[in-house]
Amino acid sequence: MNIRRSFLVFAVILALQMLSATSGFAKEKTKIELVNDCGGFGPGGACDNTGVAAGFVRFEQDETGGLTIDVTLRGARPETTYVIGLNCGPTIALACGFILIGALTTNAAGNARSGDIVVPVATLQVAPFGSGQRADEITMVTKVGDLSAGGFDQVSPFTYTIP
Repeated sequence: MNIRRSFLVFAVILALQMLSATSGFAKEKTKIELVNDCGGFGPGGACDNTGVAAGFVRFEQDETGGLTIDVTLRGARPETTYVIGLNCGPTIALACGFILIGALTTNAAGNARSGDIVVPVATLQVAPFGSGQRADEITMVTKVGDLSAGGFDQVSPFTYTIP
């Protein structure tokens, strides 16, 4: 019986060590396609996460649970500033809210890159987000509610966990 007990204690300790070494947060940068989805520039139509390819969003989660987001936009309206919103929800139609996390300005060719935008875990833990498993997306417009220069968003949400 002592051997079984020793083996059980060893197995529990090993399992706990493996769990403590794994944070549960996304570690690698994930790349998701960005599309010119809706509005007055480009394809127009409904905001349904489909449209002409327009760049990509890369994101990663650090050991605290915060996000680093980097947006590359291509083929948008030239010399135009777009605000970058993090939607609470997988699509505009299913969003439970949003926060503005940055902006970018396109060059004469309609291209731009945001660089790294850090969203601290404390921001993600409060409304409209909150702790737990998330599936959210990035949306870009010239100003909230204005689709005249296009509405850009991801073809699929990114998933992550907020502690």
